[in-house]
Amino acid sequence: MPASDMLDVIHYFFEDDLNYSTAEQAEARDKTRDSIYAELYDSTYKYSRKSSNGAYEPLSADEIDAAEEKMPEPFNPAQRPKAYVAPTNFDPNAAKPFGNILDAPL
Repeated sequence: MPASDMLDVIHYFFEDDLNYSTAEQAEARDKTRDSIYAELYDSTYKYSRKSSNGAYEPLSADEIDAAEEKMPEPFNPAQRPKAYVAPTNFDPNAAKPFGNILDAPL
């Protein structure tokens, strides 16, 4: 399977994980995955929801601060300006109008 198709498969699984109609359905999905990982792989399913009564528990202030510290710096184009690239000489009457940079038109 080509990598582009595999990306579609992964996207489908991510999207499918977010589609459930009730909290019980989401909990049942997690319990199923917990048991499959425990019985087949002898490991724990580390992506299941760790919550009570079907609701996600909010992060504490310390967890929020730790997450913000780990955030990467956004790209700033002003910090690394592009080098100057001279314009290409163009001769519309030549067989190769852009010189040796591009092939001649067909």
